[in-house]
Amino acid sequence: MMYDVLIIGAGFAGLTLAYQLRKKSSDLRIAIVHDSSFPLDDISDKVGESFNEIGAVYFDQMLGLKEFMKERYPRKLGMRFFKINESSYQEMGYNNFTPNHAFHFERGKLENDLFDLVKDKVDFYLNHKYLDFETVDGEKHVHVLDRNDKSSRTLKAHWLVDAAGLKKLLARKFDLTHRLPLNHSSVWFRVGGGVNVDDFLPLTSDNPFTTENRSWSSIHLEGVGYWVWILRLSENVTSVGIIFDENMYEFQDLATWEKTKLWLRDNVRVLMDYLDEEQFPIMDFRILRRFATQSDYWVSDERWALVGDAYGIWDPYYSNGFDLIGMQNTILTELILAERAGQEIHQRIQGANRFISDVMRGFAATFTDFYSRKDRWYYICSKYNVDMAVYFPILATIVHNSLESMFVDEDPVFRDRVLFYLEEGGGIYFQLIQLLASDEFKNNGVDGYDYMPLNADTYHAFVPEMDIPYHEKERVFPILEKNCNLLWCVFHYLKSGRNYMDFIKNGAYFAITEQTDPERYRDNPDQLEADLFHSA
Repeated sequence: MMYDVLIIGAGFAGLTLAYQLRKKSSDLRIAIVHDSSFPLDDISDKVGESFNEIGAVYFDQMLGLKEFMKERYPRKLGMRFFKINESSYQEMGYNNFTPNHAFHFERGKLENDLFDLVKDKVDFYLNHKYLDFETVDGEKHVHVLDRNDKSSRTLKAHWLVDAAGLKKLLARKFDLTHRLPLNHSSVWFRVGGGVNVDDFLPLTSDNPFTTENRSWSSIHLEGVGYWVWILRLSENVTSVGIIFDENMYEFQDLATWEKTKLWLRDNVRVLMDYLDEEQFPIMDFRILRRFATQSDYWVSDERWALVGDAYGIWDPYYSNGFDLIGMQNTILTELILAERAGQEIHQRIQGANRFISDVMRGFAATFTDFYSRKDRWYYICSKYNVDMAVYFPILATIVHNSLESMFVDEDPVFRDRVLFYLEEGGGIYFQLIQLLASDEFKNNGVDGYDYMPLNADTYHAFVPEMDIPYHEKERVFPILEKNCNLLWCVFHYLKSGRNYMDFIKNGAYFAITEQTDPERYRDNPDQLEADLFHSA
């Protein structure tokens, strides 16, 4: 049989791509080659157990699976950050859920569920190992090995997609992948119990957080050169992990569970004391070392593509890996369907590579020289909110309202204009990141606030419309123009040396419009406060 699409890998990326393709075109012939079988253990050996907001948009808007997820997995209460001091702590996070439905999940359980959704719509070659492929008369001849009887076979396909993760099968074949200048590594383990942050970082009398769902946030315990994640995957399972900079910590000091326990006792004693007291069983222990890689491009005129970790990964701090998969799968679906309809897609492939490259440049700015600067709470708070001031207003706006429309037409006019705003927002963001890294910011004397509640409704200020229809797609441009103005206002306010947390607390985001002139505030923060501050 000749397949329209052959996908290597039945993990999150490959299964969601197959589901999305069949959802858009039910007569597509799809095969998935996977080197193991189903069902998986609920506790998988893969890192990645939480969506961020763009991943939530993907599951809701593109896949239509929000209700499916709500029935099976705990909803995530945004991100929550702590800096633990000797006798106190500082905290930033939400009291209320943001509009998008993000989730925590046991990775094996989720992939089992996704497999069940597509198993009757896709031909699976389970326990088959991908060996190689060549192109013959314009078609892919894909050679695989059946692990059961050691026999080999050749499958034919029009498109070939590597969704097999860090194996990077196609990127290595074409010598596209390279290591990134980021020496971050990870160790993680799952415990058989519900880790409750209220038990070891209890609310104090002056703490403004009122939610009972604190522990269902994506918890970040912040330290210089590292952070610790805590993710409640269910009532009875919690994932705990450490991402650390090997320029500051020796990998061998965390290379085993026993060493990691000692490291946690030295660096995050309050957590380790709590785990010892609760005596939760340790379900596993995993390592992923120096994982930051990227490929030169992700989709080829020769009709093959690299999706998710097969293409690249910077850092899991914001769970951006699932964002990347959602964006790539959505673009790739439009490309495959356009080409199948007989349309020319060369320019669209160039735009696809440009879009994802721009996104990855943003991730580069986000994570380069970040971990070493986290000795100051105000920096941690400012950095997160600056990152979100481009992630929500620019990237989420595009994913909600433009991403599919960008690749429907051969005409590049709409696509190029969206890319202009992505790059314009990115350019302002790069200046913001440079400012946060400067001595000017480091020595500005601003302390911020020990407790920083974030307003979930701010998402509506950033993304006032969602799922703009294709025939009205130009409505996205005033939103992107307004949000670039927003980024400039943030820059001018931070540059003035005033407390960015006041900018947020006083509702400045809500007051910025397409007509706002950021130049008015370049050297006049008093005017910015007069014009933009109001009760949010």
